[in-house]
Amino acid sequence: MGHGKSLGTGRDLQGVNADVESRKVAVKNGNGKHELTSVATLPGQLELPPEEIIPAVHLDATAPKSDRLAEIVKLLLLELGVDLGNQHFRETPERVARFYREFTRGFCVRPETILKTFRSQAHELVAVSAIDFFSLCPHHLLVYGGKIHFGYIPNGQIVGVSKIPRLVHAMAARPIVQEELVSSIADAFMSVVKPFGCIVKAVGKHDCVAVRGVKCPATAMTTVAKRGIFEQERIYIEEFDRAITEGQRCVR
Repeated sequence: MGHGKSLGTGRDLQGVNADVESRKVAVKNGNGKHELTSVATLPGQLELPPEEIIPAVHLDATAPKSDRLAEIVKLLLLELGVDLGNQHFRETPERVARFYREFTRGFCVRPETILKTFRSQAHELVAVSAIDFFSLCPHHLLVYGGKIHFGYIPNGQIVGVSKIPRLVHAMAARPIVQEELVSSIADAFMSVVKPFGCIVKAVGKHDCVAVRGVKCPATAMTTVAKRGIFEQERIYIEEFDRAITEGQRCVR
């Protein structure tokens, strides 16, 4: 990179590793009260969360357990006065159930199974830009999404480049505010890879702002989480911003 700054022997990195070790990942759900690992079971599966998180809804006991979410959606549609006999609504409960299961699979995320590492002597900035992401607003259960840009300074190991988008997509697939999403991605990466530092920038547009209430579809929100050396030295943030700009110009 033309603008890269080497950590070199002149850099005082004392305290960076200690700071990295002191940060432990604590992935939580949207309300910030319950660790996600408390409801995770086998990879790709999810038990019903404790009742203090989602109160039980008493439905027809004869309905198959796998249809419980679809039955809840059906009750919602009936409450709204929807004719479930209409051809456009007959399979809507099942479709909506599949949608919410897809958008909550992040409750089961295990970052250590996603981030495959390799030993490396590289100590220069690694930046991955323009990662598409979508998540759910926990306040209205409406979709928001946009681009996430990620960077880190390796400390003895690197990760496969495809694993960074995988981590982003996995951790975004749950109801979580954008401010906490970038923090949880940064903390998960620091916990597993243990770099000198990492930075996560998300630029998102929110349906809860675009289609309801204030109705501002052009409004975008930017959130940034910095860890390790990115909190200590501005030069690395500037290099990261330049790398993002250059990455967005790349055409292949």
